Amino acid sequence: MEKQENWSTEFYKGMDVHVTVMQKEDASGRWDYTVRVSEPGADSSAESELTAESGDDGDYQSAEAARAAALIRGYAMVDQLRN
Repeated sequence: MEKQENWSTEFYKGMDVHVTVMQKEDASGRWDYTVRVSEPGADSSAESELTAESGDDGDYQSAEAARAAALIRGYAMVDQLRN
């Protein structure tokens, strides 16, 4: 089980990129992330409002590293949607 943290949102190329990081509850102390992409102002917690959603299988040493990876993934998702 993972502990969910607060969501943060960045506007990128006309889309909202929502990211959250969570620390794994196992002994590793590693971090993971979730990314959601939506139209500006849409409710990112409602599945029907999402344009895309992603996480990954990586484990990160810190919350900052997980957040950076989440934003890179979110920007890539928007780039793919916009092409």
